[in-house]
Amino acid sequence: MVHGSPAHPFASATGLKSELFAIFLAAVCVAMPCAVLATDTLIIISPHRKSMQQEFIPPFREHYAATFGADVEVDWLDQGGTSDDLRFVRAKFAQNPQSSGIDIFWGGGTTPHVELASNGFSARYDLPAELVGQVPEKVAGIPLFDDSRTWVASAMSSFGIFYNKPLLRFDNLPTPGTWADLADPSFRGHLMLADPRRSGSFAAMNTIVMQSLGWEKGFRLLTMIAGNNRRFTHSSTDPIKAVVAGDAAAAMAIDFFAKAKVGDLGADNLGFALPPGQNVLDPDPVTILKGAPNMTVARRFVSFILSSGAQKFLILPRGAKDGPKHATLGRMAVNRVAYEETEGRRTDDFNPFEQTAFLVLDMKKASTIRRPFNDLLGATLIDTHSELKAAWAAIIARGPRVNEIIEIGTPPVTEADLEAMAARWGDDVYRNETINAWVAASRAKYKALAAGPLKKSE
Repeated sequence: MVHGSPAHPFASATGLKSELFAIFLAAVCVAMPCAVLATDTLIIISPHRKSMQQEFIPPFREHYAATFGADVEVDWLDQGGTSDDLRFVRAKFAQNPQSSGIDIFWGGGTTPHVELASNGFSARYDLPAELVGQVPEKVAGIPLFDDSRTWVASAMSSFGIFYNKPLLRFDNLPTPGTWADLADPSFRGHLMLADPRRSGSFAAMNTIVMQSLGWEKGFRLLTMIAGNNRRFTHSSTDPIKAVVAGDAAAAMAIDFFAKAKVGDLGADNLGFALPPGQNVLDPDPVTILKGAPNMTVARRFVSFILSSGAQKFLILPRGAKDGPKHATLGRMAVNRVAYEETEGRRTDDFNPFEQTAFLVLDMKKASTIRRPFNDLLGATLIDTHSELKAAWAAIIARGPRVNEIIEIGTPPVTEADLEAMAARWGDDVYRNETINAWVAASRAKYKALAAGPLKKSE
């Protein structure tokens, strides 16, 4: 079974019972005398939504029993999002450097897996022979493995803008197609975003903006978008829900959340745009953790989710033959055979194996500055959001001027400064003092901008 009872040492796990597996065992026992199967265990920590559990875990248990002659209990852990899951794993390794007591970290985008590998928390995984020709080294120039084989992509994601078409028409708003569109003053109060300190997908989108535009221009754009934002949420799904409900006209979004809603509710009501020239493929990896207590089972699980049969769950609509049973997942697969065997049946025609090039992010840099960068955005855009919104509203009311746009969007540190700070970010005293200084400086700047215009010389 999949369980997370309070008796288990990881009491925060959420449970998921496998009805399909029970039916499978019942069928076997009717057909022949049924011996009690040995029971193996697998412990996964993942920020993936519940639908991923529902679609992958029961078939894995069926596959496991049929292939290896044993039942497998799956404990699914989630501390509330990618950053919290990563913090939890890091704390477990601090208690025992040899093992976290967890087998697999699944999902959350590339950056946390790069960090796990750089910290020495990952175990090597090599593709079995039958998958070598199906899961390539790269897709459109994007690597699906790291050099040391300590993580492998289990899916791919892209990022864009999710919007409510009737609400755009009602509020006379333009259809957004680029990140810069979200900074237009017409969108003030019409956006909903998530806190990148809690959401891996929003952290990734901020990284895309910064690396595609450069440090100063990127930070300025994120500041203006934050000024238009109604509020920051803890979960990456909350902005999606807000757009669907009509509480927000648009939101930055990871593709699979947006595409699933467009598929369910119709393209007449909802839309999703990939910003041209700022479009990336982000591998969504799976990592077997160092000292995994169930190493063999963990390797079997990774091989299963990379198989063409399991990869079809990502790209077929709910109810399709060989597809997901509970929800359309709307993701991109990493197994080329899964695409070859589903032509004409997928949720959309997009095939990453037929693409030539995407924006390639510097994931090493992104991983190095991830924590201080997210804290920088937290201090300057989120913890001071009410002051930022007041300043942005005042600038718009006065008629935006170049010097005020530059002033409100100038970061308090350079990119080189932040990279240097990253080495000390584990020092809580230094980190908290730096964050407090950023907050104080941002509040003072925003209050000054709200109070009146800058002098021309400023």
